[in-house]
Amino acid sequence: MKSQPWLAIVGIAIGSFVIDAPQSYATVNLQPGTIRAVSSRASYYAYHQPVELFETLSKQEQRINCQTIAQDSPPVHFQTWINRGVALQQHKQYRQSLSCLDRALALESGAEQAWYRRAIAFSHLRQYQQAVSDYQRAIEINPIEHTSWYNQGNAYKHLGDHRQAIAAYQQAIALKPDFHAAHYQLGKVLSKIGQLERAVVAYQDATYHNPHYYRAWYSQGALLYRLKRYDEAISVYQKALQYNPEQHQAWYNLGNIHLKQKNYDRAIFAYQAAIELKPDYDLAWNNHGAALEALKQNQAALQSYSRALQVNPHYEKALNNRRRLMLTVKDHNNTVLNTLKSD
Repeated sequence: MKSQPWLAIVGIAIGSFVIDAPQSYATVNLQPGTIRAVSSRASYYAYHQPVELFETLSKQEQRINCQTIAQDSPPVHFQTWINRGVALQQHKQYRQSLSCLDRALALESGAEQAWYRRAIAFSHLRQYQQAVSDYQRAIEINPIEHTSWYNQGNAYKHLGDHRQAIAAYQQAIALKPDFHAAHYQLGKVLSKIGQLERAVVAYQDATYHNPHYYRAWYSQGALLYRLKRYDEAISVYQKALQYNPEQHQAWYNLGNIHLKQKNYDRAIFAYQAAIELKPDYDLAWNNHGAALEALKQNQAALQSYSRALQVNPHYEKALNNRRRLMLTVKDHNNTVLNTLKSD
């Protein structure tokens, strides 16, 4: 064939996400009318959301507000304002939560969890520069909290500041070496700036610490494909599918590698698996046709190209492949017919 009728590997787009919870802090006591965190740092509730606590707050949702307390009311502890801010964030009311957190900081400017929660609110509001600043305030108060460094890295990544993002992720990993999400996001940034070999190592670290973290397997496989380390890529995608066999993109990518290596039967099997999971997967139908065409199964290949066009009538690659193959089949049939006539 004069042109390659298949497409490049498809990457899995996974955005960065905000981590709310460190691994362990103190317990929480519920008391009538207020919620108090029992900890020397008084920070448990700012990070954790126990189910029973969330259910209690859900019942009291209408009472959660950040209005000014009347002068004759009892003084409100800064932790109460933080707790109310967190409760509002539980209900995705991020902008409203800022008022509560500001009131907490007016009472205690060194409240790490208030700065941390403000940063989370700004991250969800996509005000990443302000989020970076507030995470930095939290870090200055408590530099050993790995989630602050990690979330700051995510904010830097959204701002396109890759150098600072890498530094933040590395610091999170230094504080918590088995933090698989930080390894993964580090790999994403390294890949973005073209440091593919380092990115592969970061993804490998992510899967080492959490073998079930299939996103890291997918991303690793895509990079190995780009690096033309095809056998390794196949092994990685097979591992990914071992943990999550219903990911159609992984089957598609695996099919592309087999197609690249001219292992057409294996490519067909992988594309069929992708199509079974996603029947309207036009890319897989097109590449399924390419593998069939390579095996000279032209009629079946035409059917696959046609299915791709049924899903996406404007799919130029499939349209060109079908038109070219139809001309090839027509020429072949004419040749056979002319041969029979001459006989």
